[in-house]
Amino acid sequence: MALRIAILLALAWCLATPAWAATYLEVARLESGELTARLPLEQGSTFYLEFINSIYLAPVRETFMYKPPDGICLIKVESPSAGVFEYYRLISDGQGTALLYRPVGEFILHSHDYEHHTLAVGERSIRLKGLVPDGEPVVVRVRTHGD
Repeated sequence: MALRIAILLALAWCLATPAWAATYLEVARLESGELTARLPLEQGSTFYLEFINSIYLAPVRETFMYKPPDGICLIKVESPSAGVFEYYRLISDGQGTALLYRPVGEFILHSHDYEHHTLAVGERSIRLKGLVPDGEPVVVRVRTHGD
């Protein structure tokens, strides 16, 4: 019976994961490297991180693109706060958006409270609250299946 359940779970996993999804956006604990979340990601696709800036208490959306060989690149920052753009050393278009192309590779998030942090790829999103204890840093990275 246990073997039958394991086979059904494996089959369900295979059906839920597209065959082309060999590359993933991963969130892992910085210290241990333990994987806490993973979303399929296509080369050239965008994803975003939304959060509340802890200094200006303003919403921020950072849009990234995965583009080999540069890896993860920050391509857009959006916020209604002029202070956020000053903090990033970016110039807003006057509508709360700044376009750029900044390779960042994998990056580390460290927040005293992940309540307002969401990472999204297409229609799928991950709330970071509860993945790790507040205050524990996480690394966001792209991995190809088999790395």
